[in-house]
Amino acid sequence: MVSYAGTDSIFILIPTESNNKKMFSFESLINSISETIIVFDNKGIIIFVNRAGEEFFRKSMKEMSGHKFSRLFPDEKIISVLISKTISEERPFSGKGEEIKIGRIVNVDFNLSPFFISDENIGAVISLKENLVVVEREDYQFESLVYLLGTIAHEIKNPLGGIKGAAQLLQSHVKSASTSEHINLIIKETDRLNIVLKNYLTLCRKPQFHSVNIHEVIEKALSILEAPLNKKKIAVSRIYDPSIPKVSGDEEKLLQVFLNMIKNALEATKSKGELSFATKVSTEYVRENGKTKRWAVITIKDTGEGIEPEEIQKIFLPFYTKRRDGTGLGLALSKKIILDHKGFIRVKSQPGKGTTFNIYIPFEKKKQANIR
Repeated sequence: MVSYAGTDSIFILIPTESNNKKMFSFESLINSISETIIVFDNKGIIIFVNRAGEEFFRKSMKEMSGHKFSRLFPDEKIISVLISKTISEERPFSGKGEEIKIGRIVNVDFNLSPFFISDENIGAVISLKENLVVVEREDYQFESLVYLLGTIAHEIKNPLGGIKGAAQLLQSHVKSASTSEHINLIIKETDRLNIVLKNYLTLCRKPQFHSVNIHEVIEKALSILEAPLNKKKIAVSRIYDPSIPKVSGDEEKLLQVFLNMIKNALEATKSKGELSFATKVSTEYVRENGKTKRWAVITIKDTGEGIEPEEIQKIFLPFYTKRRDGTGLGLALSKKIILDHKGFIRVKSQPGKGTTFNIYIPFEKKKQANIR
């Protein structure tokens, strides 16, 4: 690594197969890292933040440069204190599963080290990786609500069949056209309700787990809804990680999740909009029950009408919908299915600019060989 005179950048020379050398700046290298990286001078002033850091702190490097961490985030005591200690004592610090306050509370793993150039301590560098904490209380309340609705659905199903049977029997004894029309309406509506209940009860059964290639399930969902996507001229893009391991899941249930997501995107997106699917291994570690692990992430992004901030917490509630012909069950049941797979869903949306769903699913657990 060499520094070129007259510049503030550090460059790396990398030999290629043709023996020609290509030059990469230190900044571009650090910006390619998915972890948050911040560099401080020997007074604790921020002098560099990579792109991942800008996204994590929700501030640009221009906003953060020239300031102490404690000034930007006065409520955060852990990191601020350790920055000073790292610089003054010239020793590293690290933490796992720490909750820090940066305008919001986030759970992170971090490594903080003194920064040396030619044996001179010029400051400190910190790397941060966010842990996504699974909120068990919220999921428990949701599960309880779904269980209650399932119990109600069972109780409604039998008398609904009786209503339809009575209406059909009554229809055979009436001669008035208007009365017959009203009875037909009763039969039609009971059939519609029965379909809703049947779908609900079917989807609420526990999944049957086996090894699943998540890309195959996504492609099957896109194939099923190819006609309506083409009719609306929705451009579909795919960015799949071919090395992603298989997940443990119920293929039919996961298929229903993706079908629900695509249908929502279709309804929210105008003609000639865009829909993208991407898969990757989570860049964050998900912390659950005190342990960290990496998960499969399926990202579904549309260019639709978006969701108002106050609506985001409501969209997964059963029977919550703003569409006249909607049942309000699609997203609720999708969340239930993902919870049954020990996963969770995160949503980002901006009104008028679209919505992004990030679905986290655990990888398939590899069977350990028996060692005697």
